[in-house]
Amino acid sequence: MLSPGTEYLLNNGDRHASSKLKTKTYCWFIFVFLLGAVVVLIPALIIILRKAKCSGPVPPPAPPAWNGSDYLSNSDYYKQLTTIHDFSQIHNLRLDRLSSPRFHPINGKTIIYLRKQYHMPDLNGSSTTLHWIDLETNKTVQLTRPIWGINDQQFYWIDSKTILFLSNRAESSLNQIFQLNLPDDVSAIGNFLDPIQITNYPLDIDNLVVNRQATRLAFSCQVYSNLTIQTTADRQATEKASGSLVYKFDKLFIRHWDEFMLGPRHHPFIVSIERDAKKIFRFKSPPTDVLFGIDSDSPTRPFGDAKSQWSFSASGNKFAFTRQHDETSAVAWSTNLDIFTVDLSTTNPQPICITCENLAADTDPSYSPIDDEILVYRAQSVPGYESDQFKVKFYNSSNETITLLNTWDRSIQVATWSNDGQTLFFEIGEEARNVIYKFSNILSSTSIPIRLMSNGSSHDINIHPTSNETFAFTYESITQPANIYVYASPTSIQPVTGHNNNLLAKVKMSTVSETFDFIGSNNETVWGWHVPPVNGTAEKAPLAFLIHGGPQNSWYDAWSYRWNFQAFSSQGYAVIAINFHGSDSYGQNFTDSITGHYGTLPYEDLQLGLTAALNNYKYIDGNRTAALGASYGGFMINWIAGHQDMSQRFKTLVCHDGLFDMRGMAYSTEELWFSEHDAGGVTPYDHPNAFEEFNPVNHVVNWTQPMLIIHGGRDYRVPDTQGIGAFTALQRRGIPSRMLYLPNENHWTINPFNSLIWYQEVLDWIHYWTQ
Repeated sequence: MLSPGTEYLLNNGDRHASSKLKTKTYCWFIFVFLLGAVVVLIPALIIILRKAKCSGPVPPPAPPAWNGSDYLSNSDYYKQLTTIHDFSQIHNLRLDRLSSPRFHPINGKTIIYLRKQYHMPDLNGSSTTLHWIDLETNKTVQLTRPIWGINDQQFYWIDSKTILFLSNRAESSLNQIFQLNLPDDVSAIGNFLDPIQITNYPLDIDNLVVNRQATRLAFSCQVYSNLTIQTTADRQATEKASGSLVYKFDKLFIRHWDEFMLGPRHHPFIVSIERDAKKIFRFKSPPTDVLFGIDSDSPTRPFGDAKSQWSFSASGNKFAFTRQHDETSAVAWSTNLDIFTVDLSTTNPQPICITCENLAADTDPSYSPIDDEILVYRAQSVPGYESDQFKVKFYNSSNETITLLNTWDRSIQVATWSNDGQTLFFEIGEEARNVIYKFSNILSSTSIPIRLMSNGSSHDINIHPTSNETFAFTYESITQPANIYVYASPTSIQPVTGHNNNLLAKVKMSTVSETFDFIGSNNETVWGWHVPPVNGTAEKAPLAFLIHGGPQNSWYDAWSYRWNFQAFSSQGYAVIAINFHGSDSYGQNFTDSITGHYGTLPYEDLQLGLTAALNNYKYIDGNRTAALGASYGGFMINWIAGHQDMSQRFKTLVCHDGLFDMRGMAYSTEELWFSEHDAGGVTPYDHPNAFEEFNPVNHVVNWTQPMLIIHGGRDYRVPDTQGIGAFTALQRRGIPSRMLYLPNENHWTINPFNSLIWYQEVLDWIHYWTQ
């Protein structure tokens, strides 16, 4: 149909107009033809680009915008301050967070580590960068540019001049693999180094491990079990564009920790790598998905990582990994993890399970640095019990597996090889400290571990390349945030970083943290921590009585960015924290003792511990006390509230993500093994009374004390209805109460602004009721 304007021209016989019309018609045909060509060519171009996207390296994209005037370290900020401030949570969050020290791989004379910094002074953004320090001169260099929202992680120092690491510096803002080339003289760097992007996948790379020879690497992406990286990204884009939001489940987990389980899995991809003419790493072939077609995660959710759960052998030709058995709903009530090995030298390598006879957890494989046939790993023996003792197993593919230190009752958290393959260094929770042991001649029946670090909390050991007696590590305590240290001998243990020194010099904190003991339930010795108020003990002070979660956990001699003793003591409170029966660092029998008794033994210890503290520390005002707890500690707050022999000893209670209805919890939490094991290894439908015996909801009639309830909306471990239920009970009974609901937080309060509000609300609440 012609337009009205065209009809007018034709009807009036305007030949000039008609000629114009013909010209327009020809142009229209040409336009349609070109459009068709574009339509045909674009898909082909997209296919070509997609293929290019999955190969590496790629030309480096333009780096994110850098505004040097917007960068200020906490050191420079606090250096300019002229007054001393009482320590508070805002100072805590401004601290630089140091981690992952790694020696120079050849001479060990320098260390590279990660430094996470927050925007100063408002905490509006953070950045994690690579840092270098010369151990002889103490010269430090910030290698990568700190840009707010950009975080470097999981780096591998390949040789003197090359580092591979993960970062979201990509133009896509997705985590990708980057290469950093170091100059001959790192100390002379006047500005930051710009890394080279190696990969450009349409999904985040979440984990990275590189073999010793730098001939292979392994990385993980979250993919659908039977799809590639690209087809997973395509499916997700299609689903997002559909506009629908419907979840469908045929098995558990429905959700885990703080995310819904919608199909994608952490899968390990292994690829051979080589350097090009410019010494830039590239993939020699397409990466292989080791778990293709298997509905399972490796590393495991929610806290598994490749550093712990993946390992290349000494030659780099074998790969070991931990995976969960996610294929059925049993994943929700089974703690079974298994270790698989892959021979990469074969044509079609297939994972082989080496631990499937054990139905409890087997995890954290670590190949010997000198023998492809040997690895060690950590193993539990009680299925369905996440807090069972971890022992170290010695696996030799040609012999049967041996349990090292089988009579020890300590649970080993980390095992690290010496470079000569003759010694293991253990990180162990022991009497509320994370200590380090050295275990030489590991197959000798007479060999005894030697404790090297006894106080505070030590983590993340890295062995010196030329001395098996020297290692770098992080160290922290209740009175000191984490620093990088070097252990050379029992008389030479030195910090090598001081990023937070200026901040710590401008805040006032308690310098005392001490343990005390008393006779607790079962007539056994129980221990607790005491931290006095920052202004001393000359005057009467109110008490913050802290109850830890787990319950198979401990209050450790460690720094915390969440429940920090200093944040309470600096506000004038004495802090008492009891490691009751069930705590995890006093031997396995002590931990196991509360199975089926989680409402009695810890409760009695808290009663007796409070009495002991008031007797030992006369300055504490027993009439101005507040009890605070999270998770299981929140359960205990609700349990205390219903038992007036204890509740009346506190002016107020604070419950963070606490359990309120144990039977409802057993049906709504995600990891069912917690509730079922603590109830005695039974289910709520076979033994409902086991879940009613210590159920706070049954004692609401006895609640009288004011309570602050805090809950995260994305807490799927203790669902938010538990906190809502407790608050409803308080309001219905007319008890002074308040609920602080954090819709975007999980079981922990992570967002720094939410953390500041958390502390403000908690301190204001307990101050009001204990003044």
